[in-house]
Amino acid sequence: MSKTSAHAAAVADGGKPLSADQCPYHGREYNHFAGPHLDNPRPFFEKLRQEAPVTFNPMLGMWLISRYDDVTAVLNNPTAYSSASNASTSVERLTPEAQAILGPGPIIHDSPLNMDPPVHTRMKRLLQRGFTPAKVARQEERVRAFANALIDGFIRDGRVDLVERFAYPLPVQVILAMVGVPQEDMEKVRRWSASLFGLIFAQPPPEAQAAMARDVVEYRSYCAQLIEQRRRQPQEDLTTDLVQAEPDGEALTMQELTSLIGGSLLAAGHETTSSQIAMSVKNLLEQPERWQRLREDRTLVPKALEECMRLEGIAPCMPRTAVQDVEVGGVLLPKGSRLLLLYGSANHDATHFPDPEQFDPHRENLQHLNFGRGIHFCLGASLARLEVRVAIEQLLERIPEMRLVPGQDYGYRQEMLILRAIRHLQVEWPVR
Repeated sequence: MSKTSAHAAAVADGGKPLSADQCPYHGREYNHFAGPHLDNPRPFFEKLRQEAPVTFNPMLGMWLISRYDDVTAVLNNPTAYSSASNASTSVERLTPEAQAILGPGPIIHDSPLNMDPPVHTRMKRLLQRGFTPAKVARQEERVRAFANALIDGFIRDGRVDLVERFAYPLPVQVILAMVGVPQEDMEKVRRWSASLFGLIFAQPPPEAQAAMARDVVEYRSYCAQLIEQRRRQPQEDLTTDLVQAEPDGEALTMQELTSLIGGSLLAAGHETTSSQIAMSVKNLLEQPERWQRLREDRTLVPKALEECMRLEGIAPCMPRTAVQDVEVGGVLLPKGSRLLLLYGSANHDATHFPDPEQFDPHRENLQHLNFGRGIHFCLGASLARLEVRVAIEQLLERIPEMRLVPGQDYGYRQEMLILRAIRHLQVEWPVR
């Protein structure tokens, strides 16, 4: 009997749902917020896939699912696995002071990411109007102009932190323009978004929660004012599209509009893409021959970026909750079990990606999970791909001799469960 078969037979306990104390030790080791599992989780993920593809992590209170087939089976079955309540929008876990500032109700209305049908279907259908192929394609000229303007600001310096000066501001500028928010409000939106996501997805220290709660209240008010402005004076932007939408003959509520604009568009619409631009550049420059191949053949850029996302994507995992007794990877789990789908592991599963640790921009039918799968496939995937592609193309064009500064600390961070990023990316180039 193989290790995997033995594992499944042992933990399934004759067909009875598995309890957490029956799982093997592997899952207990995992801590993706710190240490080697943050900087490079791939060796550990390989051990999970081989020896314990379904195992419990007591720190998170979640079952780790590490194989591609098991992960996609869960993603493709929204009836059995819920996306609702996978983010804590409740104020009850916060300090009394933060609760008083935020007031009753959720921190912010749930986004489609944390909804199940039929509510999810309705909200996603509304947002899709702003991300049709034609509308996304029309953004390319704007993205390229923003990218070039940012590069103009540091190209004569010969060295820059690419996260701070390029990877972060580029997607922010794009989504602000699409939503209809003035560019001068970028830093406020950045602070508000960080506070909002911090309260929902992270565990901020008690002493920081009051200030973060005040940021969220300001953010709600800002979005409400923007919505009212568009009601009075419609513009060619996503805010106007949502304000004027009447799904099923009924206008969206202020809560729904605030959530979609402040959470799903402004906050979520830049953080992930910013992180992916930085991670992709790092991945390409760590092996200089990769960057050189793209310098010589720009037609490789789109596939090379898909391979970068597979090798080191910024979406390492996604939670789900079993709404009934389920079987995952030969293991029976009881209703109510919390699952953590390890995208970062599934994207290195050799059964789907031969030689998974190799960078191969010629892979055919590359179906990585960086944007998810099924009904929750990332709504902004086409825009994100456009932004990352244009960012790399302009860096190749304007700074072809760019290289990593040796010996730097990238500052890997995973402050939120579902986003892995780097704080810094120091690059340099000769100035002539």
